[in-house]
Amino acid sequence: MMVIVLLLSAYDLRSINGFVTDAANGEPLVYANVYLENTRYGSATNEKGYYVIQNIPAATYTLVFSYIGYKTVSLEIDIEARSITKNVEMDPAVIQIEGTQISAERARFEQDVDISHITFTPREIQSVPGLVEKDLIKILQLMPGIVTMHDLSNKLYVRGGSPDENLVLLDGITVYNPSTHLFGLFSTFNPDAVNDAELYAGGFPAEYGDRLSSVLNITTKEGNSKKLSGQASIGLVTSKIMLEGPIPNGSFLLNGRRTYLDVLVWAYSKIKKETLSLPYYFYDGIAKINFNPSPENRFTLTGFGGSDVMSFEESLTDESEEKIGLEWGNRGASLRWRRVFNPKFYSEILGAWSNFLTYFKYEDFTDSTNNMHIYEEIIDYTIKCDCNYFVNDIHTIDIGVDGKILKIGYNLDVQKLRLLDKEHETQLITGYVQDKWSLVPSILFVQTGLRISYYSIGNRWNYDPRIGLKYHFQPNSALNLALSKHRQFIITINSQESYFSIFDFWRPVDSMHDIPTSYHAIAGIEHWFDENTILTFEPYFKYYHDLLLPEEDDIAFSSPSESLRIGSGYSMGVDFFLKKSYRDIFGWVSYSLGYTRREQGGNYYSPRYDRRHNTNFVLGFTIPHMIPLLKNGKISMRWHFATGLPYAEDLGRYRYRYYNSVEQRWENKWVIIRGPRDAHRLPISHRLDLHLEKNFHLLGMKGSWYIDIVNVYDQENILFHTWDYDEDPPRKESYALLPIPIPSFGINIRF
Repeated sequence: MMVIVLLLSAYDLRSINGFVTDAANGEPLVYANVYLENTRYGSATNEKGYYVIQNIPAATYTLVFSYIGYKTVSLEIDIEARSITKNVEMDPAVIQIEGTQISAERARFEQDVDISHITFTPREIQSVPGLVEKDLIKILQLMPGIVTMHDLSNKLYVRGGSPDENLVLLDGITVYNPSTHLFGLFSTFNPDAVNDAELYAGGFPAEYGDRLSSVLNITTKEGNSKKLSGQASIGLVTSKIMLEGPIPNGSFLLNGRRTYLDVLVWAYSKIKKETLSLPYYFYDGIAKINFNPSPENRFTLTGFGGSDVMSFEESLTDESEEKIGLEWGNRGASLRWRRVFNPKFYSEILGAWSNFLTYFKYEDFTDSTNNMHIYEEIIDYTIKCDCNYFVNDIHTIDIGVDGKILKIGYNLDVQKLRLLDKEHETQLITGYVQDKWSLVPSILFVQTGLRISYYSIGNRWNYDPRIGLKYHFQPNSALNLALSKHRQFIITINSQESYFSIFDFWRPVDSMHDIPTSYHAIAGIEHWFDENTILTFEPYFKYYHDLLLPEEDDIAFSSPSESLRIGSGYSMGVDFFLKKSYRDIFGWVSYSLGYTRREQGGNYYSPRYDRRHNTNFVLGFTIPHMIPLLKNGKISMRWHFATGLPYAEDLGRYRYRYYNSVEQRWENKWVIIRGPRDAHRLPISHRLDLHLEKNFHLLGMKGSWYIDIVNVYDQENILFHTWDYDEDPPRKESYALLPIPIPSFGINIRF
């Protein structure tokens, strides 16, 4: 590393570099526009707010910083030295300024090979209606290429991939079970602490790997480096609090969330002197510290954790006779060192620890022979180094290495005897190189990459190439192409087709099986009608082979990976996305047409998450002044329309006569004839949700209240069918999860 730094430092650089941040809170401004006035020299900040403008002739210039929603900053500079560092803070603008300012999305369009890439801002996360609680993953489900199993599902099915094929990162920490809270209804991410969320729905760059379908990269807020501030909120299900502020040469952020219905029930039981309890709650929290010992160095420490806890006792007399305890949750920590060695060379080193555990304990106080204890966890130790070398304004090289140690353990105790005690350990070492080059400046961009990995089980080396291309055939239109190969070294042994699942059970791919692999081919057109309106049209094809699949309804935690079935498959379709924002109005329309097929033993079938048509319409606007009580409030709506999912129908039944050797007599039983697992489709589903929010000032405090209504027009979306065979003839019954409108409300206080 030091050799590279010395070599790069030897170059005679004349450049300007630095970081651009929000003057109000110190958060980085991503893709802010930075340029020298009346020249061709310019750049844009990256995801950390860093910029560099290179190869500048010696002279005096006006350096301009512009960003949508912020006041433009102009500085007079004299370029004589080898390099100049200019860190700039930009003040939010009360009125949006027209002119040279461009949005971050527009800057990405003009400069990046950004294929199947979706970003979400805090404004968009907070403004979309939610079921009882705001949730990041439910917002992502509104984007093209992403389908959901049902109204309450909180898992991501991206372009025909199952949820275990998604890599989920929180500040560099791998999160193995993101959809855990309230039995899969909410994710483990508190949206109040999220600064940016980006999803690569396919063809993701060489920087990311180890999953077959997609990458969700979540960055939490940096913490307000200017003043102490915070917010607290009370909702229908949870209470939340967030505190952020400056420390010497840095900032901090603390965020916590917990359900409180169990506490209210407990308090009520004490007041009424009754035996009442709610044996369930969940909590999560994030802590973050940033420390800047010098302008070139920054250290960031992040920790997060959350669990769902269920514990209750059953009694037939005055004393408890049995006790059941169940707990599951994520936790992790990361330490990141960011170093700017010189204007051209930028590096980050990350160390991370991640853990997901599942704990179940049953105690029978009357008969200890019935006692049972199940424990399973996955532990991930990661160290990673990423380097960015800015060759010039049109050429960037990224290089990185990372090492990962995975430990997966599980045990089963019955009657204080350990019947099962296993641990898997594997090492994964990965290196990548990525080269982004504008072959024809501002017209043709090419991004090539190669990811090389060593997998310790079986001592296997793997080579995964990536290539992406962007061609601006018009100033406001571009053609995008991507081809890539991806592998996954750990898989889940429980079915990803279950309507409900609390958590996943992970296993490393054993030496008996080949590594599951996918190939992505993506082509699309991106067009900007104006600075606030974007349209994307993106066909795609994914081919899978060497998939390791469990039985359809297998959720047993102890299933050996050796028993998984080998399969292949493909998914293909087209995604359409139209997004518009204008002053106080914003919204988007997403539509996906998709086909997903899996193959086992020469037989093809559609998995349960194969949804043919999927449409979402989102609209939000500021309430005009002519409505006095709600003026300047915000209202938003979301309408969802989708065709049904496949399912297996009962075709009939017959009586089976057999001889009971125990009872020594002939008996009859009914045998159900099941049809193919994808022979039928559920009915079309659709739903309208509304969100209303209004700011207030009360007793010197600032805040807002909100009301959400889910399923406004009382639509019953069928989840599954069953047959009641007690009736003659048998009767088919249908079940829906949200048969009535569900309102929720809350109050947010900012201080």
